[in-house]
Amino acid sequence: MDNRSTMVALAATGISVFFAACGGAGGSVFGGGGTGGDAATASTGSDSGTGAGAGSGSDSSGTGFGTGSGFGDTGDGGASSGTLSSGAGDGAGGGTSCAGETSTAELVPLDLYIMLDASGSMEDRLPTRDTKWEAVTEALEAFFTDPQSAGLGVGLQYFPLRDPDVPATCTSNEECGAHGPCKLRICRNDPRLRYCATDADCMRGDSCVALGVCSRSGNLCTDLGESCYRGGMCEAVTESECQSPLSCDAEVYAAPAVDITPLDAAKAEELMASIAAQDPNDGTPTAGALAGAIERARDHALANPTHRVIAVLATDGMPSLCDPQDGDGIAEIASAGLNGSPSISTFVIGVFDGNDDGAEATMNRIAEGGGTQAFFIDTNTDVSSAFLEALNEIRGKSLACEYQVPTPSAGQSLDYGTLNVQHTPLDGGAPATIFYVGDEASCDAMAGGWYYDVDPATGDKPTKIMMCPATCSQFGKGGQVELKVGCKTEVPPVR
Repeated sequence: MDNRSTMVALAATGISVFFAACGGAGGSVFGGGGTGGDAATASTGSDSGTGAGAGSGSDSSGTGFGTGSGFGDTGDGGASSGTLSSGAGDGAGGGTSCAGETSTAELVPLDLYIMLDASGSMEDRLPTRDTKWEAVTEALEAFFTDPQSAGLGVGLQYFPLRDPDVPATCTSNEECGAHGPCKLRICRNDPRLRYCATDADCMRGDSCVALGVCSRSGNLCTDLGESCYRGGMCEAVTESECQSPLSCDAEVYAAPAVDITPLDAAKAEELMASIAAQDPNDGTPTAGALAGAIERARDHALANPTHRVIAVLATDGMPSLCDPQDGDGIAEIASAGLNGSPSISTFVIGVFDGNDDGAEATMNRIAEGGGTQAFFIDTNTDVSSAFLEALNEIRGKSLACEYQVPTPSAGQSLDYGTLNVQHTPLDGGAPATIFYVGDEASCDAMAGGWYYDVDPATGDKPTKIMMCPATCSQFGKGGQVELKVGCKTEVPPVR
């Protein structure tokens, strides 16, 4: 093997990425062949490497083949008499290894669009006396300023958000439309302060009456024109606000508070300034927020096709606004993101206490739909540390899954059938070649595999080397990943 290799450390997971080529006689991996071999050395068998060169003597049988699965200029020597092959055995120059040259491997840039819960329950106190909001934002600041996050793309938005089409105040139900009613009438006997437009909005036997306010105390009242307790008169409310001003529109949440750009000191300050300006309140419109996060992540991925872009849903409450509100329904939104083009994975971080019935199952279901896992944080633990740990694990898992297709030199083209992925585990076990499986649908649930983001057989040009889920999990545990070019790509054995 060519001992010229360049290592890129993946600090988040302990993975080292090597890009190395199988050594040969001067050929390379993206086009024509290498230099021909000696006359007396024949390259035999169907696993012979490729190259356009031929032996320099009178008996140049089998040395170098008519198609290049390497790159570089056509080799010297006489005409080749070998058959066409892109095998992984003998080198194009007739030696014992494939021709190739070393290039630098680059991890696919990772970008996160974080959808952060800023509902009223985020102000609940933890056993530490901090609020959930304080604990979560402390973890976010640590993540943004972590040197291992430098260069990571991060964008941020919050939920709930107010619908921009809802007026700040209203004097009639018509002004509110679907976000109504305007808070001018109330169900007289409902202790939950239920606003209404007609009697039909109230419980059976109750009535919808005009809402008033006591002129002296400011307390709400319903007996207009009558004296209030402790003095003053009950006066009609003539201007109020719409009952449901929050948005369920994905496009509203897709517009970022802070757009996706690489992390540095200035970016971290921008993100934390945005967070500091928030005032958590209102409900939890999870469906609209997640749909918006996926939409923004996909738009960014389309504009940056060499990047891996993921959505991160961080929440402390069960869905309470916008349909669907059940785990299966929201999981379908995440699944649509995963199965779309480009594919967007959804990670979920949930902060809940032990009284949230069904919360963990709901979060797990959403993450499953997004092709990932949920990180469920108990409020009785150190929420800030656990939240930071979850962010770090998301970063590590995502970085371990995709690599950039190497770029050939000017004027050369890549033969995609000559790249292999090899993994050496962190415990020092024997290196293992990861089989090429062609596409995501062919990934083995246990053995894993890898594929290109687009099938080169269709004429499209791949930009990413994608790991199947099982292989991604394997790489996330650490070790060395080598991308070797110049030898026939290994595929699973036929069973």
